[in-house]
Amino acid sequence: MSALTEILPAKGRAIAYSIYGFLGVGLGSIPVYCAATDAITPTWSLGALAVYAFVGAPLFGATAASNTPSE
Repeated sequence: MSALTEILPAKGRAIAYSIYGFLGVGLGSIPVYCAATDAITPTWSLGALAVYAFVGAPLFGATAASNTPSE
């Protein structure tokens, strides 16, 4: 058992990953929409997307590490 699986059970991780995924689609769609319509991209959305990406790297890195079999 890894530290990640001890912190959050499988069902909790599935919910967290789903929320994270939907949040990413929502945040990512704002600048795409603005670029497609020549609208000004809100500054808050760029900041939120940057934080989202910053948090995602360690989150999914920990997931990958916890699912890698050790010898």
